[in-house]
Amino acid sequence: MSVCEFSVRRAEISDSAELARLIHRLAEYEKMSDKCTADPESVARMMNEENGLRGIIAEKDGKAVGMAVFSLYKLATFSGKRVLYIEDIFVESEMRGLGIGKAIFDEIILTAKKLDCIKIEWKCLAWNKSARGFYEKAGGISDPEWLTYTLDLRKD
Repeated sequence: MSVCEFSVRRAEISDSAELARLIHRLAEYEKMSDKCTADPESVARMMNEENGLRGIIAEKDGKAVGMAVFSLYKLATFSGKRVLYIEDIFVESEMRGLGIGKAIFDEIILTAKKLDCIKIEWKCLAWNKSARGFYEKAGGISDPEWLTYTLDLRKD
């Protein structure tokens, strides 16, 4: 078996086109392409905002093959610390199983520790058993006591 060489680094605003491309690939995978309107300009705008979008890029042979995008909650009131929230994590299907996802996740953990966060949170679609297995292997646990509610502001 050959070794897959790749690098993982912090995403810069100049990566907004690649992040938008990978976000669309994730939307395809999750069968939500019709809801995905991200474009390089909107990604760059969010990256420019204070406490806005932050990201990690995984590259192989100079091409982005994986990413994570996240933000920081300002409030974890009981502890007085921040919470890092992973919005999306994605690795191109042909690159899965090579350690890229783990490297991205490890970089997020390091980032959260550097920023003195108390915890990391994320969501996972119930049907995505491979992602759930990945997260559980990484030490993530689902919390049955806290339900997630959303209010879709795109509706009238």
